[in-house]
Amino acid sequence: MPLTSKGMSVPEITVVVPVYNVQAYLPKCIDSLLAQTFGEIEIILVDDGSTDASGAVCDSYAERDSRIRVVHQRNAGVSGARNAGIRLARGRYLGFVDSDDWVDRDFCRTLYRGATDYGADISICSYYEVGEQGMRCGASGDGGDTVVYDRREALRLLYEDSLIRSYFWDKLFKRELFDGVLFPEDHTVFEDMAIMYKLFYRANRIVQQNVPLYYYLLRTGSILHSGFDPQAEYRFFLVIRERVLFLREKNVFPEDQDRFEAEVLKRGAHVINHISVFGEAFEFDAVCRDIVSKMHDFDRLKFSRIGWGTWFRRRMLYGHYGLYIRAYRVFRKIFKSKSR
Repeated sequence: MPLTSKGMSVPEITVVVPVYNVQAYLPKCIDSLLAQTFGEIEIILVDDGSTDASGAVCDSYAERDSRIRVVHQRNAGVSGARNAGIRLARGRYLGFVDSDDWVDRDFCRTLYRGATDYGADISICSYYEVGEQGMRCGASGDGGDTVVYDRREALRLLYEDSLIRSYFWDKLFKRELFDGVLFPEDHTVFEDMAIMYKLFYRANRIVQQNVPLYYYLLRTGSILHSGFDPQAEYRFFLVIRERVLFLREKNVFPEDQDRFEAEVLKRGAHVINHISVFGEAFEFDAVCRDIVSKMHDFDRLKFSRIGWGTWFRRRMLYGHYGLYIRAYRVFRKIFKSKSR
């Protein structure tokens, strides 16, 4: 590795690992990073106020391997933990690994070579989904092929959530992409979606290698696998609205802008339908009214662009909000009674 002015080695890659109450999973994660065939890495473990032995596990590993740096902080959530790691990172490239997951020994080497060989600002690999008993549930792609995208092509796939997803842990980024961009610390879910599109917009070239090198653990009780959450549904709507307004501002896909905006309207009505049935168990009214107010961002869309169903729901929500909510609740009760 090259040296800093103080004689410290400068890694090519910094891997940030947010850690919170995962003492049972953490050793496997760290061991997989220490076993990398690419040597020029540093690993930043951010203990985000863990109440179990996770912090001690981090310290124990740091004492044994100089590539590991540990940060202990008050609980700030995964976004706050990642941001702490980003601020301390010294590598030319940034990667992120969740502390209950693990990686193939060639994870860093393959992503790094993809970035350097193709001059890419973002390098992507495939991943396995793994059950808690260790059974692989499938791979996101294993054909072994490599595809290089320009900014526009990659952004389209990201927005369509098809061949490219908004996960951070299957990617390697040039560190300068994060200049002025941090994870939103008021987000407890969908924090990846909240900034990924900004990084892709800054990237000139993105490379994707269909080789599964990341093992994503499908853990019971994790945030993304814990069932319906009205706040999460609301947050998802806010994020996709922000993403689509960004496209409008930058005029990235003028030919498809109407389609993307129509999807936000549909999602808004869908979220209102879902969370309105919570009644007094959830402060739905303020949230629903906020969604309606934000749907006005897309009032320019006519009937022909959004379809009859979305047009009707929008018209009812705008002009007869209370009637719409009451009618939907009655519909849900009737539907449930018939389905028993």
